[in-house]
Amino acid sequence: MQNERRSAKRIAGPFDGGWNGQAGTRQCRITDLSVGGCFIDSLSNTGMGSQVKVHFQLGGQYLELRAEVVYVDKIQGFAVAFKDNDPEIMKTLVDTVNALHAQPVSR
Repeated sequence: MQNERRSAKRIAGPFDGGWNGQAGTRQCRITDLSVGGCFIDSLSNTGMGSQVKVHFQLGGQYLELRAEVVYVDKIQGFAVAFKDNDPEIMKTLVDTVNALHAQPVSR
């Protein structure tokens, strides 16, 4: 069993969204969302280290964040780490993720 290296709270999703890279804007699903980054479920992908913008709605908030590609799965999509974003945007993300994480899960 692998040791989990990620310490941030995660929300599974999926959330409808999109990403914008050098090749233009693509629609996608956002999964495994945390304040540090997310996974982009997309048929299109980009290379490791690429700079992209990710946008999605979360808890009634529209968020657009700058990110760097940190992992690529050529079949399923890629993971990004949020980088160099305005502190107010990051505060909104942190507050929204914390509020959603605190909600009880219906089973």
